[in-house]
Amino acid sequence: MDFNLSPESKMMVKAAKDFCEKEIGPIIDEIIEKDDYPDDLLLSFAKARMLGLNIPKEYGGVGTTNLNTILITEELGKTGSVCAYPMLMNNSTAETIDYWGSEDVKKTFLPPLCDGSAYASTAFTEPGTGSDPRALTTTAVPDGDDFIVNGTKRYITGGNKKGYGVFYLKDEALKGEKGDVTAFIVDKSSEGYTSSAPWSLMGLEGMNCVDVFLNDVRVPGTNILGERGNGFKILLRWIAGERIQQAAYMVGLGQAALDESVKYLGERVVGGKPMGFMQGFQWMLAEMKGRIEACRYLTYRAACLQDEGNAIDVVSSELKVFVIPAIQEVARMALQIHGSYGYSKEYKVERLFRYAAHAGVVASSSEINKTIAGSALLKSRR
Repeated sequence: MDFNLSPESKMMVKAAKDFCEKEIGPIIDEIIEKDDYPDDLLLSFAKARMLGLNIPKEYGGVGTTNLNTILITEELGKTGSVCAYPMLMNNSTAETIDYWGSEDVKKTFLPPLCDGSAYASTAFTEPGTGSDPRALTTTAVPDGDDFIVNGTKRYITGGNKKGYGVFYLKDEALKGEKGDVTAFIVDKSSEGYTSSAPWSLMGLEGMNCVDVFLNDVRVPGTNILGERGNGFKILLRWIAGERIQQAAYMVGLGQAALDESVKYLGERVVGGKPMGFMQGFQWMLAEMKGRIEACRYLTYRAACLQDEGNAIDVVSSELKVFVIPAIQEVARMALQIHGSYGYSKEYKVERLFRYAAHAGVVASSSEINKTIAGSALLKSRR
């Protein structure tokens, strides 16, 4: 890997920084207060050419690399806001549809996800399962050329926003077979589709994680992604990419925690000198910097492997096992540096500390990823 970014990548990083400063910074307090983001947030992302990043231009996309997506995500992570996630959901869901969808499906569903007129969702989790496809209870029953869907999905990001979702459902026609999960594109305006109020979360205010209730929702058979019964394979590919994106967000968050700490130590005066002159704090900054740099380049490497067409299921799990606790520790150290002020909502590090906590349980738990990465090592020795 060449650690020198290309001119295109540098340009996109600068554009993302400017976007975060002008468009995201001014609305963070409002998002936190309302626990929701503005309805036109995606339109702002689309105008800045930050939607459809991996989608061919013929469908309204930008046609850039996964590495550039990661670089943009890192800048959004520095804001310490939820705004990265609707952007990432639209991009990753669109990429899944582009990879698995028929030509008609691409022409129908990709342009709205690229121009910001539709909010994407991905729906697998249910009240009784978060990782086991055998435990799914939401069903899709064939009815002529359509399917009738019934059940409940949990923690669905953007499930209450207009647009489309990729829903992973128990295909009743395949009941009893090893692969009986099928991926469907569901229009969230469909009759029988309703959602709960957003879950109140410890961090990530405005995430819009809701329960989705599907009551005799009719879905055209033409909305199937890939082959019937192949849904779990489609999900695993999507979630591997999500883990890399999450790592990039966490790298940005960690960088923001370090920047806040350097600023605080330069301004806070103790005994007539800035606190930064104390050796103990300098050591903490050095540890934080080293952790962030290691996480950053591991994340860039994973994105480059993805761009080269390599399998990323194990690599993304290894990334999660390393990056998440490392950045969580960076956020903890930043709070500690700020002392009692770090526990105050008046300081950004308080929010960064809370937001960092989500990453161990979202986009598959850290424990599951340890199993994926560890078992892969054993299999490689056989």
